[in-house]
Amino acid sequence: MKLKTALILILSSGLLFLGPSLIKAEPQVDQNITAGEVQNIKQNIRENVIEQKEERKTKIEEMKESFKEKREAFKMKIQTIKDERKKQLTEKIDNRMSTVNKNQTARMIKALEKLTEHINKLEERIAKAKENGIDVSSVETLITTAKTAISTALAIIEEQAAKDYAFTITDEKNLGQSVKASYDTLSQDLKKAQESLVKAKEAVVAAYKAVGSLEKITPTSTVVTP
Repeated sequence: MKLKTALILILSSGLLFLGPSLIKAEPQVDQNITAGEVQNIKQNIRENVIEQKEERKTKIEEMKESFKEKREAFKMKIQTIKDERKKQLTEKIDNRMSTVNKNQTARMIKALEKLTEHINKLEERIAKAKENGIDVSSVETLITTAKTAISTALAIIEEQAAKDYAFTITDEKNLGQSVKASYDTLSQDLKKAQESLVKAKEAVVAAYKAVGSLEKITPTSTVVTP
């Protein structure tokens, strides 16, 4: 796949919930960074990713337990609503919010998987460029940045997927306020998750542009002494 075509696919991917503004200022890269420094950065990121995965797993389990208690309280309290129409409407809204969160986070995770595929292809390209004697250290740094952004977004979105927005019901009078509060929280949380995905997407686009510039560089000639 050509770089230009791949860029178009990234920018026009089916993330309909994203805003129109995508590309911001590209990360500044130190052109003097050495290959050894790049390897150290990669190693540190790998170690951080493993540690963060374990921490995230623990956090999500704790979240689920907390939300489980809230969900049980909601089920018990909703049975006390005397107005049958209000009761059914509340249950319908609750189900709808759960569905929205599930669908949106699933779509975001799928988008991150696509971005990861693009990064894998870029790594294949820079491997070939390196074989041809081209200095790829600055591009490797951008790819590392993109991987970090993807990992960060995945952590945020996986936690978002585990959340539950069961309403806090005290009595029928405050029912509307409870529904609105939960809806507002869901909207804000999804916006934060979306922003993390946008940042990951921007990082991948920056890496693609950098790899594109590599292909315009003439490989370093190897001088053979007679």
